[in-house]
Amino acid sequence: MVGKLTSDTMLSCSRLPAILGLSPYSTPNQELNKTVRALAGEPPEPWAGAEAADWGNTFEPLILREMCMRLSLDLVEPTAPFKRKGIPLAASIDGLGIMPIAEVARTYTTDPARGIYVVGGRSITVSGDAVLESKLTGQAPEREGDDDAPPPHRGPVQLQGCMICSNLKWGAVGVLYRGTQLRIYIYGADQLMHAQIIEACEDFERRKLGPDWYAPKSGLDAAKTWSRADEDAPPVILPHELLPVVEGIIHAQASKKAIEAALDKCNAALMEALCNHTEGHITGADGRVITVRWPMRSYKAQPEKIVPAKPAYQIRQSTVIIQ
Repeated sequence: MVGKLTSDTMLSCSRLPAILGLSPYSTPNQELNKTVRALAGEPPEPWAGAEAADWGNTFEPLILREMCMRLSLDLVEPTAPFKRKGIPLAASIDGLGIMPIAEVARTYTTDPARGIYVVGGRSITVSGDAVLESKLTGQAPEREGDDDAPPPHRGPVQLQGCMICSNLKWGAVGVLYRGTQLRIYIYGADQLMHAQIIEACEDFERRKLGPDWYAPKSGLDAAKTWSRADEDAPPVILPHELLPVVEGIIHAQASKKAIEAALDKCNAALMEALCNHTEGHITGADGRVITVRWPMRSYKAQPEKIVPAKPAYQIRQSTVIIQ
């Protein structure tokens, strides 16, 4: 395994799912912030990935070799990133599946017994070399069927980006599930997805020069994007269009308090009825018997702990305060 070949100063294919809003692990603003820091010469933030990511790197050569064996391709592991002129995108491709020179084209068919799945149909006819992406996950395999495919963030979007950069017309994602089952998903070039990727890359390239941040996905995303508050900055006159948002927060907060008070009152009434009993039954309007439980909660004995001192620090709140 060669490792990461691309620079954080520009967008790479592994970051495409986040930019397109398809990643559960990162947001567009987190990726934009990574590039802004790199352009400023700042060191990257410490990697806080899971152990599975390290095992994915360890098993990558084995997965690639097994993919090529099942697909009857020769394996080449690139040592330089792929870039396509005019498109602000780079690809650090895991592997290339080299088609034998004597073959003009080849047809692959879904074969669950060999762990081969053609995405979007039962078979596909391809020509030329293939982009290969290796993935490892502790998740169970996707449900088998004609639409069987890993989620977008587990290789498919990255694979399409790699096709753009390498100008290859097909590829495969090999996913090793729970260390015991390898599935190979074969894809042809998706021109609609290519257009979306190129548009997103051009937009990202424009935004990184500002920076022009994306609309935050959540309060936590906003707090990470604008992580430092300028206490000396004057108040902002908010546009009138945001009045429904402010009023919506006020209403939601009032409703939350009312709901919490109602829940507490209902809990107290049931607890009074249960007294020292841990369980009670009541028949619902539909005849279903509903069980109400009020059990004990046990805690294990713990030794006395001395909490080490921590330095003072500040973080931006993930919610606003309305007064």
